[in-house]
Amino acid sequence: MQRRLPAIAAALLLSLGLASCAGSSTPAASGDALNGVEVSGEYGAAPTVVIGDVAGLGEEMERRVEIEGDGEEITLDSTVAANLTVYDAGTKAEESPYAPLGQVLDLDAEGIPGYLTGLFDGVTSGSRVVALIPAALLLEGTANAGATDTPPALVVADVIEVPETRATGAEQASTQSLVTVTDAAEGAPQVTIVEGATAPDELVLETRKLGTGPVVAEGSSVVVQYTGVLFATGETFDSSWDRGTPAQFSTTGVVDGFAQALVGQTVGSQVIAVIPPALGYGDQASEAIPAGSTLVFVVDILGTI
Repeated sequence: MQRRLPAIAAALLLSLGLASCAGSSTPAASGDALNGVEVSGEYGAAPTVVIGDVAGLGEEMERRVEIEGDGEEITLDSTVAANLTVYDAGTKAEESPYAPLGQVLDLDAEGIPGYLTGLFDGVTSGSRVVALIPAALLLEGTANAGATDTPPALVVADVIEVPETRATGAEQASTQSLVTVTDAAEGAPQVTIVEGATAPDELVLETRKLGTGPVVAEGSSVVVQYTGVLFATGETFDSSWDRGTPAQFSTTGVVDGFAQALVGQTVGSQVIAVIPPALGYGDQASEAIPAGSTLVFVVDILGTI
């Protein structure tokens, strides 16, 4: 019985945990199997894919740049984010719909599979890449290595380089008096709730630093560094800085107040958002966030697809 692809799709989306040498890359072959794959649609939106005969795929990955971006060339020293669509090239079924990779990848970090670095290495930021990845590469270093009933994966990736780890925009005059933010030499900015401040009933936004990059569109994915603080106590409940890497997600996958803080902003900006419960988690508790909490986020916008 043929092994289905969801586990492979999950491995691609998680991107880490498979054996590989840090900084290595699986080179893309110039075979003909990809000639059986047609991809259309615009960068930054779900592709339309028609999979024909890919039986000629050998043991090497095949890669094609479908749309060439106008950014810098990605190397094994780059940090990247991507939106991926993953298909079972055997059954031609879409196994993972177009969505953010979820993690921002440092391509020379230990543990990143060679097929994944090979997907990005040498293309320009802003490109759409199509790749056929044979099962032998997907399963290398896993408990299923050597399985003969696993189909190859077809991956369509919209990729960007993330050259900065914090907002680089010009500082702006403050427009609110609820919180103060102080830059740190390294790591997360310091967020302080102003003494005596009253939690607002409506969303309060301030662009603390104004970037000059692309505008974040509704429904797009973003790459950000962020710190989340409880307005009532000033305690941090979540921070990408603490995890050591920026986060990537869709603007449709976060609470309403967070999404409203991002859409229409420009890459390179730092945004302060004070979010009332109605635009946050309401009367539902969420992990370290008590029910009915007003939330404060400081968000550095590093990229968008």
